[in-house]
Amino acid sequence: MRREPRSSLQVWGGWAVPAGLMLVVAGFIVGDVRAGALPDVDRIAFGLMIGGLTLAAAGALVNVRTLLNLVRGRRALEGVHFAVVVALFLTLAGLLCYISTRWFARMDWTGTRTYSLHSKTRNILSGLDRPIEAVVVIEPTPDARTQGAVDMVLDLLDEFRSASKHVQVRRLDWTSPEGQVQLHDLVQRMDGEEPPRFCAVFLTEDSREVVPFYEIFTHTGTEFTGEDAFAAAIARLVEDERPAVCFLTGHGERPFEVENPDPMSPLPAARTDRSLSRLARALRGDNYEVSALNLAAEGAVPDDCAVLVIAGPAAPIPEAEMQAIRAYLDERHGRAVVLVDPVAVSIGESNINELIGPYGLHARTDAVGITKYDTPLGTFQQREVLVTAQGLGKHPITAGLEQYNFSPVYACPIEVGEPDRPGSGTPIRLLTGAGSWGETDYRPDSREPAEYDAARDVPPPLTVAALVAPREPPSHPMMPQLEPAPGPRLLVIGSSLSFTDAALEQNPAHRYFLMNALNWMGGKLHMLGIPPKTFDMSQATLTAAQMRAGRYFFIAILPAAIIAVGISVWIVRRKRR
Repeated sequence: MRREPRSSLQVWGGWAVPAGLMLVVAGFIVGDVRAGALPDVDRIAFGLMIGGLTLAAAGALVNVRTLLNLVRGRRALEGVHFAVVVALFLTLAGLLCYISTRWFARMDWTGTRTYSLHSKTRNILSGLDRPIEAVVVIEPTPDARTQGAVDMVLDLLDEFRSASKHVQVRRLDWTSPEGQVQLHDLVQRMDGEEPPRFCAVFLTEDSREVVPFYEIFTHTGTEFTGEDAFAAAIARLVEDERPAVCFLTGHGERPFEVENPDPMSPLPAARTDRSLSRLARALRGDNYEVSALNLAAEGAVPDDCAVLVIAGPAAPIPEAEMQAIRAYLDERHGRAVVLVDPVAVSIGESNINELIGPYGLHARTDAVGITKYDTPLGTFQQREVLVTAQGLGKHPITAGLEQYNFSPVYACPIEVGEPDRPGSGTPIRLLTGAGSWGETDYRPDSREPAEYDAARDVPPPLTVAALVAPREPPSHPMMPQLEPAPGPRLLVIGSSLSFTDAALEQNPAHRYFLMNALNWMGGKLHMLGIPPKTFDMSQATLTAAQMRAGRYFFIAILPAAIIAVGISVWIVRRKRR
């Protein structure tokens, strides 16, 4: 049968229908992309969709006869089937898009679990019993780096929202009219305090925490610590009390603040090799009150002291102060962490064994831990005790730390025996180095390698951290949570140098261990776990124009090119019939 030639109007109509549909799709795409790059985005998108529908309808009217013949033809049923499949596909895609906007979930397949919440954060979120509202205060910016930081914060908070039904997240653009109204309401809830222009505000019914963006991004913009800061802010909101951690002073202990010999100097102090300021900052982040304790002036450990820290005393503790510490431990069931150093690397000798001896512990301050390493390049020694996963004692303090190696430097061995104090539990070895020994003839200025002498040195395995605590009552999922057993809790670690600022920067595992110990002693079991790692933001920086071009290329130009190729192939095949 000879096909009648088509008029130019019909040919135009045949092209108008797919072109109109492409304009409709482009309208949907433009309406979905709200990057602030185009003015009046909504009106542009609406115009594209109306224009596309008009063009497609006009083309269909011009080719009414062709459409009717197509419907009445032999391949009409195949066309109907194809239309049904396309409709089902589009419906399924729409449902998936709708679900994705209501429920947030993703799979993290990175080797370092970069995009997963860490155990400490999950513990905090799982223990929430009240609603938390997170408000991200921002303003539109053409700066790609700033916009990337905002996206990273929103993405992280979506993870928080997914992990706990009590967390709600909303975005507040303070430059928009609606944002101005929301900002006014937020200021009212914050008792008249206006938040920074780029920050995250965490709110409950009666309290708030503000985390500015400049606190979670480094000055270079390459590191992101938002998870740690946000989790700590939520923990501070839900905790009714702020326990105190008291650092004993007056006997040459390590300071918990950075020392600066010139208080008037604007330069930061450089002696971070002695200070425990990183540890103090981590304690404040976990909602502890950190303070100094001078027993010579106070006479007794304060009643609000949750944990007493004795960090490397270099001078003997007077008997009156020793009696006050014993009364705190025995009579008031106190909690104490003692960091003791070998005599060879300390300023002087302390009498700390008089304090810890009755609890079955003895610090060999006359020895320094040594580890010998065999490598392809030869054998060498380190003045450290290597503790692997096999050397971790089974306890909530060490749970989750099996993936790390600990290397306490200039550490003295801790000998474990039977306690004399009634109510004290059996000491637990928490950190033990299987291949390390205690060198009793250690000389800091010697260049000769140390050799193990079985007659004089402390043999391996070498314990450098031991805990004395009453036996906890048995727990069962079907039984109510019981109160902790009464009695003192004492942790002795044979190295204070391993927890200084410089040491924690080299091996963050030491901070994880000590913070877990302090939180366990302070009764903050929900704060146990591995804290979030610093996230490396190393990425290619694109300008706003480059980002806009890439966005439209992948969501508009590339799909349109694929559709055009498909139409061209269809036309060529149609002409060959």
